[in-house]
Amino acid sequence: MMQQSNALRRLEEILTEAIDNGDIQQASGPILLKAMNLGDQPHKILDFFELLNKAEEEAKSIKTKPKIDRYLQTIEKLHEYFIIHHVWSVQWNTFVTYIKDKGILTTLDSLAEFFYSENPEIFLEDDFLGKLKNEFNLISEKILQSDLSKELKRFLIEHIENLLNAIRRYQVDGTEGLKQAAQSLVSDLVMTEHSLKDVDKKNPIYTCVKAWGLSLLLYIAPSPYDIVGAVPDIYDFWVPRFEELSTGHTKIEKLICETPTIQEVFEKASDAFDRKPQKSLTGVKEVKALPASKED
Repeated sequence: MMQQSNALRRLEEILTEAIDNGDIQQASGPILLKAMNLGDQPHKILDFFELLNKAEEEAKSIKTKPKIDRYLQTIEKLHEYFIIHHVWSVQWNTFVTYIKDKGILTTLDSLAEFFYSENPEIFLEDDFLGKLKNEFNLISEKILQSDLSKELKRFLIEHIENLLNAIRRYQVDGTEGLKQAAQSLVSDLVMTEHSLKDVDKKNPIYTCVKAWGLSLLLYIAPSPYDIVGAVPDIYDFWVPRFEELSTGHTKIEKLICETPTIQEVFEKASDAFDRKPQKSLTGVKEVKALPASKED
């Protein structure tokens, strides 16, 4: 199956990781943060509750599956259970027992599949995110050292920081958070570019940032037909690779130098990424049966 980027799936995977590798005699908070790759600072447990909120919102948004409402209580009660039992200090065994007894993981797995069928988002692996983070950190340094105007420097640094924050929060916001940060950059560039000085517009650093914004947006938000019901001839599914993104960025940067407006670049850049050939599939992953609702 193609890996998914939605809160329901991330919650299911984090809880699975914590159950498989967490010491049931230890405090729950640090175990959950380790599963989320968030270190061990107590205040970061708020990110876990934010993920719970997002998962609950996604479950409520599922429209094509009948009688889905009866299972929403699974997440609602899980959320309540984590709050009542003071997640930071209570032994992990308390939550492991509850999660297993209530069939939480099976329910989350099914809901994640239902949500993905309506809202497909590609999944970005740690290697991809790490290389993207390094690239944006390097760009940030180049912006600060450039001769761009102070206003444009501030504008670009703010957007680069938004992108870096989306990478840091990937376990919470997923690909959607990164896509929103890229969309914000591109939209603001479209709105403000006409007011920039010619010397700023022609600066290679400005062109580089603009190309990365467009490249990232086009790469992580492809047509649904590119990622739903399709499979590469060689590999099980297309997996986003940073090297593909980087190659596409080079092509788009060249387009920017040849094309007067961002809108025209966007229209011409649809074939900038050389993804592996794909063929249609009629089958889909069989969704696990939802467990019967359990009353307390």
